[in-house]
Amino acid sequence: MLYRGFVDSLGNVNLHAAPQLWQTTLPSGLPPRALVGRQGIFTRDGDPRGHELLYRAEHPAPTSVDRWSAEDQDRATEHVIAATFFRHPDITAPLPAFVNFTGTYLLSRAVERECDPGRVVIEIVESVEVDAALLERIASLKAQGFAIAIDDFVGSSCQMRLLPLADYVKIDWRDLLRVGAGLVDAARAYGALLVAERVEDDAILAECIRLGFDLYQGWHFERAVTFDRGDRDLAPALV
Repeated sequence: MLYRGFVDSLGNVNLHAAPQLWQTTLPSGLPPRALVGRQGIFTRDGDPRGHELLYRAEHPAPTSVDRWSAEDQDRATEHVIAATFFRHPDITAPLPAFVNFTGTYLLSRAVERECDPGRVVIEIVESVEVDAALLERIASLKAQGFAIAIDDFVGSSCQMRLLPLADYVKIDWRDLLRVGAGLVDAARAYGALLVAERVEDDAILAECIRLGFDLYQGWHFERAVTFDRGDRDLAPALV
């Protein structure tokens, strides 16, 4: 059951305390729309195994999300949660939903109140600085049932510290070309499922299969689709 932290004993939902929509560059007086992107994660044969959820905006910022401040990235995560899980209809069930999180969001927010651990995969973005407090928090979330993914794995020291906790490790095809196949060996050291990102054609897919990836994401299988979930706070999708 989602949103249990926002539902009282009578079944009423406190949406004012729930995650809120956000827009980077919104004209004055206009409410943010509940836009969210979704791209599938597949087996080599095209069977869906999950969805990654992506921030989308009616008036997008000129720079990509990974270059934003941690504060803005956190607002984007909150928007994705609000737009996806607090509106009808459900657009992820029954597959796992991969959501990007910064370290500051994980440490400062009650993620276990906002997301269902049986449905949401915590995808830790590549810019995260890992310390003892964050490792403890991620371990606690994992113990509560959340699966953990490392995004854009390049073998950094911080990412290596996360590997023992990871259920999924995602590697961008472009990073694989730049760093080399040793990246795959490092990523699988603790038994995580390997997800190849930016799989855009048959040749890339064939090489990723040869390297032993388990799952695949990219235009070869599906382009990201944007859902418009409205511009008002609605009843949660699943309570």
